[in-house]
Amino acid sequence: MLDSHLHLARLPHAEELSYALKGLDYRYICIACEPWEWEKSLNLKVEKIALGIHPIIATQVSEPDFGKLEEILEQNTDASIGECGIDKRYPSYGNGEIQEQVFMKQVALAIKYKRDLQIHCVGDYGRIVKLLKQANYPPKGTSAKIIFHRFGGDTGIVHSALAMGAIFSLHADSFRKKSTIAAIAQIPEANVRFETDADETTFSTENVEEIATNLAERLAAVQCAWNKLKAL
Repeated sequence: MLDSHLHLARLPHAEELSYALKGLDYRYICIACEPWEWEKSLNLKVEKIALGIHPIIATQVSEPDFGKLEEILEQNTDASIGECGIDKRYPSYGNGEIQEQVFMKQVALAIKYKRDLQIHCVGDYGRIVKLLKQANYPPKGTSAKIIFHRFGGDTGIVHSALAMGAIFSLHADSFRKKSTIAAIAQIPEANVRFETDADETTFSTENVEEIATNLAERLAAVQCAWNKLKAL
């Protein structure tokens, strides 16, 4: 299995943990969504990585941050972008405000460098889909993909996003709302991924072996929930 969204640099003893996960044959995409995480995550020499700017810090970033992000993307040709997006819980959420501006700058980078986008959305999936369509993302003739991290949308969003070739990354929370459960049932298996979204808030322990084992259990539980849903 592949954990499509893991904040490795935020977890205790990240380097040691990376070796423990390798021993379990636990594959993952390392998500680095603040500038301080970018270099730390790259130094961990992970197999797959996504680098971006989370909406929680959208009002704090500067143009040099975008310059640094682009420089890293140029040097790391397999890196994805994200997680990035919009979130109604944080400042400057409205149409055209800073969260959207920061998101669209990352969409532009994803188009320029033909990279996948790990998308965070709380509050308005329809707006995200509309913005991506307006930007003509993903670029035609490329393998770049929309990846809806911790998906929580409804059936209408699934149908709209599938037409754009989107991937839906499922978390345990994805199975809490009836509308999202109904939507998940409409997603083809080829467009589904699983994730833990584990970060510094996930574990009370700093025991690396316990964390590694728990991650594997969490990821397996999400896949099990998907399997049960598809069997109905």
